[in-house]
Amino acid sequence: MISYKKYLSLLIVVLCPVLFFSCKKNEQAVSEKNSGTEMPPVKAEGKETESTAGKKKMSKALEIGTEEGKNGHLQFSVSIEDFIECYNQYYRRDKESDYIQPCSEWYSYIQDFGKHKGAVHYEFTADKKMWTLPTITIYTPKKGKAVRELTVNFDDHSYTEIMYKQYEELCFYTLRVFLPDLPKKKIIRLYQKINRLAYQNIFPGEKGFDSGNPPSDLYCHGAVGVYPYFAYGDSVRMCIIPVTGKVLKEYKERGTVIHDI
Repeated sequence: MISYKKYLSLLIVVLCPVLFFSCKKNEQAVSEKNSGTEMPPVKAEGKETESTAGKKKMSKALEIGTEEGKNGHLQFSVSIEDFIECYNQYYRRDKESDYIQPCSEWYSYIQDFGKHKGAVHYEFTADKKMWTLPTITIYTPKKGKAVRELTVNFDDHSYTEIMYKQYEELCFYTLRVFLPDLPKKKIIRLYQKINRLAYQNIFPGEKGFDSGNPPSDLYCHGAVGVYPYFAYGDSVRMCIIPVTGKVLKEYKERGTVIHDI
């Protein structure tokens, strides 16, 4: 007779291999079932996915009209702060950073000469240590921040290809703010045409930008007028002004060629 302990030991020896192979088979089946099945990606809390990283939602484009300020000066219905915010939105969407600083960081003074006499002259440069950088100038009333005129300025006397490309970039994003319904390609063609006209119609020094001399050409789209200006001893400028039917008639009578954009 086999004792109980010996019987139990013999049973364990016989059953262990069977249990072992059964477990391995089940493990293999589970592995085969899961192979080729992808787990859904888990979005980390507080982090952007790759598809949205660096992309910020654009606010509604500016609705730009004209209005009459004090002393009868025509001005845009948007402020210098509106321009900066909108410019940076377009720039940020492409470059993932802001370019223009708040107007409190711009050079500013009351202009005491020329056609903008009595207005506040604001001027922006991305680096105050680099005098050759292209700049943006905005003229506003003494009391208030409405834009009377904006110019994008290039120092042709210190011409380099790099600086000119930066000037064209300023032209591009500035026009995107004021002409938001124009396709990008049309905006590029517009500033290229404006700048060619500036070099083709150089005025003598005494007829510089501040003299009030009328430009050779004025391109119009709704309430927005864009014109080139370049005089000896001055900067090349792409200028943006508010326009009405009356304004266009006055420019035309002074010899400016009016174009529709």
